[in-house]
Amino acid sequence: MRKYTTAAVASLAVFLASGIIHEWLNYSVQVYHHAEAPKDSIYNPDNIILGSNMAFFAWQFFVMSIEKNFGEISSAKVPQPLVPFLVIMTSLPLAFWFAEPYFEGRFFWDYEGILPTVIKMD
Repeated sequence: MRKYTTAAVASLAVFLASGIIHEWLNYSVQVYHHAEAPKDSIYNPDNIILGSNMAFFAWQFFVMSIEKNFGEISSAKVPQPLVPFLVIMTSLPLAFWFAEPYFEGRFFWDYEGILPTVIKMD
C-alpha cells in the first residue's frame, strides 16, 4: 500500500485493519458463539464492549505518529533507549481497551487451569 500512498495513510490502514480483525475475533468467538448462554452463566456476552479494540489500535496509531513526527520536527534528541520506554508508557494506560473484552468474555478461561494466573479475590 505504501507504493500508492503516504506512509501515514499506510500506517493508519494497518492499524485499522488490525482493529477490525480483533473486533471480529471478539464478536465471533465470544459474542456470537455464546449468544444463547444463560444470563447467569460465566459466558455473558452483554459484558463485552465491542469497539474497544478498534479504539486501542487508533490510539496506537496516534502514539506512533507522534513518535515519528516528534523525532522529525524536534531539535532535541531523545536518547535512543528512552524511545521504546516512552512509547510503552503512553500505551500501557489504555491497554485495558485491548485486554478487557478477552477477560470479560472468558477467552482465557480454559488456560487458567494450566497457567499461573492472578485473579481478584472478593
